[in-house]
Amino acid sequence: MRVKCIFDGVNRSRDILFNSGFAFNNSVDYFIELEAEYTVYGLTLREGCFWYYICDRFFTYFPRWKPSPFFEVIDSRLSRYWIYCLKKADNYSDAYPIITFPEWANNHPEFYDRLSDGEDQEVAIFRSYKERMDLEFPNSSIVEIAKIVDAEWLICSFCIDAWKSNTSLDALVCCPACKKIMQNPRYKNEIPHL
Repeated sequence: MRVKCIFDGVNRSRDILFNSGFAFNNSVDYFIELEAEYTVYGLTLREGCFWYYICDRFFTYFPRWKPSPFFEVIDSRLSRYWIYCLKKADNYSDAYPIITFPEWANNHPEFYDRLSDGEDQEVAIFRSYKERMDLEFPNSSIVEIAKIVDAEWLICSFCIDAWKSNTSLDALVCCPACKKIMQNPRYKNEIPHL
């Protein structure tokens, strides 16, 4: 899932949030940039609003949740790594859903607390999923395209290294030699139209 920021300052954010029914707090800096695109690593429903877990401009090792009214969805497909989980508190009124990768969804909020505290295991798990999710969907900032050699091999447009890659599941590929990200020439973009 990919989203684009439509947040453009306090006045606009008040309008967006007021119309969404979300309680606005003007003392919060959301660390997101107008027109920037973000991969969504999880989502939840809290306080009458969907929240997207994204890596904002101060990303170090964990995503932060941002209110969905600040974004427009540019790719509505859900990550193939996600599962749904409904976390139930002591009373049902405190239950809330989360959709993300299994280690997080099945152990939320404990996993996220350990991740945001910088615990090695949780950081490693998140980074592994982040690397895979960052390749799943098209990214308009990536313009270079890997070259097809044959049915199994691609060539890096940057370092000219070749590697075996016959997948078309991901929109992007990462060169194993130079680690540059490129568009996958075998990718079939099949966004469902509503």
